[in-house]
Amino acid sequence: MAFQSPAQNYVETRLNLGDLVHLSLNSTYLTPSNSDYPQAGIVRGSILAIDRPLTPIHGQLIVAKVEGELTLRRLLLNPVPALQALDMDETVTLLDANQTLPVWGVVASQRAGRQNV
Repeated sequence: MAFQSPAQNYVETRLNLGDLVHLSLNSTYLTPSNSDYPQAGIVRGSILAIDRPLTPIHGQLIVAKVEGELTLRRLLLNPVPALQALDMDETVTLLDANQTLPVWGVVASQRAGRQNV
């Protein structure tokens, strides 16, 4: 007579991104972070889910088009529109209130990557 495995009732299911966050099927991009932004909870290798049709709100992380390049920033809408850098100095760049916001996409979710030890 054989004994049953004690781990028999512990079955791991596959990670499904759709179970973690509701994203747009045809306009969501997954990209790894190439930099550390500890203030935003992002470490190098974190997977960012960028959703293009989402409307950003104050304080949300966005991918902004700045001087022709896509960059990760925090969107500030109050008291005036601005982009805040995520590096240590957290530089704030004021935006013209009459221009459309330079939002390419909104960071809908992030999943921490592995840190090298």
